[in-house]
Amino acid sequence: MATARLDHRVAIAIMASVVGIAVAWLTGAMYGYIAPLAALSTYVKLRSSLHIALALAVLILLLVVTVFLHGTPLPESLPTWLPLAAIAVSVCAVTVSSCAQGASAHLRDNPARDDAEVLHGNGEAAIQRAPRFEAVHPDDRTGVAHAMARALWTGVPQVLQHRQLEPDGSHRWVRSRWEPATKPGVSVPELDPHEAVVERGPSRDDAGDVIAKARTIEDLFGNGWALDRDGRWIYLPAFAQATLGLTPEDLNRSCDEGDIAWGQIVHPEDHDELARQWRHCLRTGEPLNAEFRIRRKTGIFAWGRSSARAVRDSSGAVVGWFGTSIDIDVYKRTEAGLRERERLLEQLIETVPASIWSATDKGWPVYVNKHLTEVTGATLDTITAPDGSMSLNVMIHADHREAAINAYMESIATGKPYRIKYRQLRADGSYRWTETRADPLRDETGAILRWYGVSVDIHDLVSTQAELRHRERELMQLVDLVPSFLWQLKPDGEPSFFNKRLIDFFGLNDAASEQIAPDRLAGILRTSVHPEDAAGLQQTLSHSLATGERFSMRYRLRRADGVYRWMEGRAEPFRDVTGRILQWYGLSHDIDDQLRTEEALRERERFLWQLVETLPAMIDCAKPNGEPVYRSRQLREFLGYELEELDGENQSRLLATLDAGVHPDDVEGVKTQYAHSLCTGEPYARRHRLRRFDGEYRWVETRAAPMRRADGAIVQWNVICLDIDGEIRAHEELRLSQERLARASQAASLAELSASIAHEVNQPLAAVVANSHACQRWLAADQPNIERAQKTVERILRDANGAAAVVARIRALFKQSVEKRTTMPFGTVVAETQHFVAEEAARRRVRMDVEIDGDIPLVALDRVQIQQVLINLMRNGMDAMDAVATAKVLSLRVFHNGDVIQTEIGDLGQGITMQDSMFEPFFTTKPDGMGMGLAIARTIIESHGGRLWAENNPIVGATFIFTLPVETKADHDR
Repeated sequence: MATARLDHRVAIAIMASVVGIAVAWLTGAMYGYIAPLAALSTYVKLRSSLHIALALAVLILLLVVTVFLHGTPLPESLPTWLPLAAIAVSVCAVTVSSCAQGASAHLRDNPARDDAEVLHGNGEAAIQRAPRFEAVHPDDRTGVAHAMARALWTGVPQVLQHRQLEPDGSHRWVRSRWEPATKPGVSVPELDPHEAVVERGPSRDDAGDVIAKARTIEDLFGNGWALDRDGRWIYLPAFAQATLGLTPEDLNRSCDEGDIAWGQIVHPEDHDELARQWRHCLRTGEPLNAEFRIRRKTGIFAWGRSSARAVRDSSGAVVGWFGTSIDIDVYKRTEAGLRERERLLEQLIETVPASIWSATDKGWPVYVNKHLTEVTGATLDTITAPDGSMSLNVMIHADHREAAINAYMESIATGKPYRIKYRQLRADGSYRWTETRADPLRDETGAILRWYGVSVDIHDLVSTQAELRHRERELMQLVDLVPSFLWQLKPDGEPSFFNKRLIDFFGLNDAASEQIAPDRLAGILRTSVHPEDAAGLQQTLSHSLATGERFSMRYRLRRADGVYRWMEGRAEPFRDVTGRILQWYGLSHDIDDQLRTEEALRERERFLWQLVETLPAMIDCAKPNGEPVYRSRQLREFLGYELEELDGENQSRLLATLDAGVHPDDVEGVKTQYAHSLCTGEPYARRHRLRRFDGEYRWVETRAAPMRRADGAIVQWNVICLDIDGEIRAHEELRLSQERLARASQAASLAELSASIAHEVNQPLAAVVANSHACQRWLAADQPNIERAQKTVERILRDANGAAAVVARIRALFKQSVEKRTTMPFGTVVAETQHFVAEEAARRRVRMDVEIDGDIPLVALDRVQIQQVLINLMRNGMDAMDAVATAKVLSLRVFHNGDVIQTEIGDLGQGITMQDSMFEPFFTTKPDGMGMGLAIARTIIESHGGRLWAENNPIVGATFIFTLPVETKADHDR
C-alpha cells in the first residue's frame, strides 16, 4: 500500500511540474509554479529523508530549467526567481516539519503498528485509512470521485457511503469522510456493536489511554474526542472547541446539572432521543452510533454523526469513552433534497392532467397515476389480468378493442413505440376519444427495462376535426352557391378552378370544364372577354402575374346567351412563408345591374340638381359645424357673390356670410340662435333682414334642419331662405289698421270706461280713507303712536299713488301712443302684490298660500296693470270666502307652462255659476259691485298677449287663471 501511495504521489508531482513549466513558459509569469509547489507539498509528506531531499533537488532543477527556457541570464532573473525559491523551500520545510512531528507522535503512540492498521478489535481493523481508488466498487467510483472533487474545490467535508474491497475479495459497505485538500479520506465500516470493544493496554493509565485513542482518531478523522466512565468530557480538539465556542469545562456543566455531555449543544428536537441512547450506553457499555444536530458557535445547527466506543480494563470494566464526529450536514441536506425532489416528481405525475401508466418489459402493468383512475375509474387491479398481463377490455370501446390489443402486443413483441387512437370508457359511463402512446425504457445494452405510457384526451380534437371536415364540405357548397364567380389560377396564370356559377355563366358542362381548365388563360380571354376590353385585361393581368401586385379591373364577359355583362374582377396572391406565390385566388362580381343603377342615379342626381337650382327659394347646404358648402343659384344672385370669394379671410365662411349679409341690428341674434342649433342639433327658424346685392336690406325667413345618419349623427345642415319682405310690410300695414280700429273702439266705449275708471279708482281711494282713519286713531291715543302713524301715512301715499297710476293707465287707452312695458321677473311683481294685500288678508282672517316656481323667465309687462289684475282677482277671492265659516285659504301659484307664464288664484268660496257672463261689463253678483273689475282685468291680460278664464275646483271654490307670454329674444329685438 505504501508503494501504491508513492507511485500515486510521484505521478501527481510529475504531472503538476510539467503543467507548471508549460504555463510559466507560455505566460512568462512565475505563478505557473503554484501547481508544482502543491505537488511537492503533497509529495514530501512521505516519511522519508530520501524523498525530502529528492523533492528539494527537483525544485532546484525546475528553477534552472525555467531560467534556461526563458533565455534570461541568471543574475537578471534572480530578483524574480529567488522569492519563488524561498517560498518553495519554506513550504517544503514546514511540510517536512509537520510530517516529521506527525510521524513521531504516531510512532510514539502506536509502537510496532503498521500504518495501515491503527486499532484492533477482535483481530479485525475497526477503522482504516481510505483505500486506493481501485479498491472502491466500480459502481461507486463515480460518487467517490465526485466527493473527492467537491472536497478539494469547495473546502466542504464530504460524507458518503460506498462499497470497499476486502482482502478476501468481498465488498463491504463503509461510510467515508473526505476532508478538503490537506486531510486524507477515511472509511468507517458499518460495525457490529460487539466488535467495537477495545482492550486496555496494561502499562497505561485510564485517562491517558482514552485520550491517546481519541487523538489517534483525530489524526485519521480530524475530530477525535474522549469522555470518562461517567460521560464527562476529558478531551476535545481545539478546532472543535473553536467551532462550538465551548470548552470541555463548559460542556461538563450539563453533566453537573444532570444532563448528558452534549446537552448544551444538541438540537431540542434531538435531545431526548440522544439522551436515551447515551444513558443506555453508559449503563451497558454498548457503543454509540447516533445522528443529531449540534449548535455551532454561529448559532446554526448542523447535522453530525457521532460514534463512541468504550475502553475497558483487563476485568472488562469501562474506564472511559473515545469517539469521533463526522459532519453529515451536506449529506442530510442532499438526502432531504432528494426526498423532496422525489415527492415533487410523484406529485407532478399524480397531478399532471394526463393518464400515465407503466408496465414491465413483458407488458404487465405496474403503475397507474391518480388522474387515470379518476377519469376512467380503472385501477391497477382492474387492468391487470389474472396472469399479470395487461387487460384492455375494461377501458376500450368494443369497436376499437381488438385493434388496440393487437397493436399493444405487437409493440411488446417488437419493442416499437405504441401509438393508437380509440374511444375510452370514462368513469361516468361515456366514451371519449383518447390517444395512447407508450415508449420503452432501455438499458445500455438496449434491453427493455420498462414501458412508460400516457393517454391524452383528444375527444375535442377529433370532434373539431370532424367539424372541420363538415365545415369544409359546407365551404365547398358555399363556394358553389355564393352569388359571385370564384376562380383560381396557377402562378403562371393557367386556370385551375372555376366554381359552379362561373361554369354555368360560360354555359359549360362538367366534362367541358375539365377539358378547358388546363387551357391557357389567353384562350378563355379570346372567347369570353369583350373585344374592347381584351387588350387591357390581358395587360393588367400579365402585370399582376409578373409583379405579384393585386389584380383589380372592370371588364365585360360574354354570357352563354351571347350577352356581354360588366364584371368587376379582383385577385390576390397566396404565398408561402418565404413569400413565393403558390396560387392566385380571384373573385368576379356581375356589376352590370349596378352600373345601370348608378347611371340611373346619376340621371336622378342631375334632375334633382336642376330642381334645386330652379326652385323659387334660396337654398344653402352646410357642414355639421355650419360651414357652407353649397348655395343655389337664387341665393348666389340675391347676395351678389360666390361662396369661394369668402375664402382667404381671417374668419370662417359662416361668420363672413353673417357679418356681410345680416342687418347689424339682427346679426347678434342670428349668430346666437344659429350657434345654439349647431350645438344641440335643434332646427333653426328665424326672421331677419338680409342685405341684397344692391345694398337694400330685405326681410327673409331662414329655416335650417339637420340631415342625419342612421345612428343619429349629423351629416349636413340643409337651409332654405325665403324672401318675405312683402309679407312683412303687408303685416305692418294690417297691424296699423288694427290699432286705428282699436282706438276707434276705445272712443266708442268711453261711457263704459268712465264707469270702470270710477270702479278702479274707488278701491285705492277707499284704502286711503281707511288708512287716514287709522292714522287719526294712532295720533289721538293718550300716548300717540308716532311709528305706527308714520307707517299708516306711507300706506296712504302708496294707495294714492296707486290710484293715480290706475287713472294714468286708463287714460292711456284713449291716447294714440304705445304702452310702455318693461321686461322684468314676474316673481317680483307677484311678491309686491302679495305685500299690498297682506294687511287686508290678515284683517279678513284669510291665509295666503303662495307658490312660485324657481325657473320663471322674464316677462314684458306693464307692472301697474298686472298688479291691478292680481289685486282685483285676489280681493274677489277674499270676497267669495266672506260667508265661509271654515278656514279661509287663498292660494296663488305661478309656474312656467311651455311658452307662457301661468298664474292660478284659487279660493274656497261657493264657486262660479255663470262662467260665460262674468267677464262682461257691468255684470256683478255683489250687492254693491259695478261689474267692471273682471272686464278690465281680461282687457289688460289680452292686451299683454295673454288669456284670462275661470274654473270651478273639484270639491269647493273656484280658480281664476291667466297666462302671459314669455319674453323671447326675437320679440325683444323687434
